[in-house]
Amino acid sequence: MQRNVGRVDAAARIVLGVSLLSAAGLVIAGVVTTPIVSAVGLALAAIVLIVEGATRRCLLYGLLGIDRCPVD
Repeated sequence: MQRNVGRVDAAARIVLGVSLLSAAGLVIAGVVTTPIVSAVGLALAAIVLIVEGATRRCLLYGLLGIDRCPVD
């Protein structure tokens, strides 16, 4: 699968993923009170975003035929 995510989009995904992972950590630590299911959902979303940003590949973009990666 070819890269289909540009550098700016990849960086934004990584930053958002780290932010969501931090929020999940705060929920698990008990600093923020929400159901534990929310923490698991936040963590899963964070992991997906970090992996997509690091690999610069988005499965949904691939399925929809979207290519946001300029020619390198």
